[in-house]
Amino acid sequence: MEEKVMRSNYCMHLDYSVPLGETWTKFMLGLKGKKIYGNRCSKCGRMYVPPQPFCPICYKKIEDWVETSGEGIVVSFCITYQKFMNLPEPPFTLGIIRVDDSATCMMHRMGGIKYEHPEDLPDKITLGMKVKPVWAEERKGEILDIAYFKPV
Repeated sequence: MEEKVMRSNYCMHLDYSVPLGETWTKFMLGLKGKKIYGNRCSKCGRMYVPPQPFCPICYKKIEDWVETSGEGIVVSFCITYQKFMNLPEPPFTLGIIRVDDSATCMMHRMGGIKYEHPEDLPDKITLGMKVKPVWAEERKGEILDIAYFKPV
């Protein structure tokens, strides 16, 4: 008896809005102005980029804001060779980036890396590589106001 595999097609479109709150609003408005803000816990001194409303170590509300240089280092990365909905054409690289002396990292697309063949790309990125943001021409107050991070 021949086994059949069923297939179902779905298309979903959901419109919704999420209130960002004080912390994320300040961070996103900073991006719109080509600035990456972090915040620093007044108790333990840790800086967070992206900013946090409360220190996850001390549980203290964080109110001290810091304008960072925007530069960071690559802590980890992933090169994607498959096409995914709403993401760039492959290959593309997502980097885990520590901005300034932040206690946390942010994930963002990496770019500005020259390579001839997709298989050459892993050799062009190193852990600890210094990177800086490349700003989108039109900024709206969202994470994609940083078009990508490129090597310094």
